[in-house]
Amino acid sequence: MMNRKTLFALIPFGLFVILVIGFFVGTRLNPRDLGSPLIGKPVPAFELESLYEDAPAVNSADFRGQVTLLNVFGSWCVACLVEHPYLVELGQTEDVRIVGLDWRDKRSEALKWLERHGDPYDVIGFDEHSEVAIDLGVTGAPETYLIGPDGIVRLKYVGPLNDDVWRREFLPEIGRMEVAR
Repeated sequence: MMNRKTLFALIPFGLFVILVIGFFVGTRLNPRDLGSPLIGKPVPAFELESLYEDAPAVNSADFRGQVTLLNVFGSWCVACLVEHPYLVELGQTEDVRIVGLDWRDKRSEALKWLERHGDPYDVIGFDEHSEVAIDLGVTGAPETYLIGPDGIVRLKYVGPLNDDVWRREFLPEIGRMEVAR
């Protein structure tokens, strides 16, 4: 039978072992894989004014009929600037609709930013006060959602899109949607 001193000496060792196991499990997790309760569900119903004052409002019905990327961005977002040239390229080379959600931004700043860097978006909703971002579960920018022609959210990606991410994450899911048609 163990005496009291031996038992108390084993407690710090046991805590150390638990911390080491936690560390190794944590290093295998992907911090971009935040998941989303929206996967497999329709885009939440919404209507937002367009970033462009003379354009029609953007609403959840805009996500039906075609594979769509919903890209959350802001002129204040450094990672969005890194991602932006790739979105411009996607808009020119892929058969996918790109909807922007300008999040927590000033309209004038966003318009200047798009004029300077190009506008890859088919439409852009202006979400200055996070009205839609909250319903989507946005945690930061950029975030991109892949939405099927049925309006169902298929994928959420946190961070800047690039060719590797597009090929690894998005294209396989788009392929599965095409096979299911």
